[in-house]
Amino acid sequence: MLAAEAKSAIEARAIEHAVERLIRRYAGRHDAQTVRETVDRACERYATADVHAFVPVLVERDARRILDRS
Repeated sequence: MLAAEAKSAIEARAIEHAVERLIRRYAGRHDAQTVRETVDRACERYATADVHAFVPVLVERDARRILDRS
């Protein structure tokens, strides 16, 4: 596996873990599909980032902000 593939796989797992946390956190307020769509939109914001080390953390933070407002 190439280093870039390993990094993207780690990033994808971290984002999926964030989705699971957010689904649990917002159970009763937002359904799982809404949470996933919110995370997907947040991910798009960082798709062209030069550094991806903190993308999962930033995505989760942005998704929480959006879900808290709605």
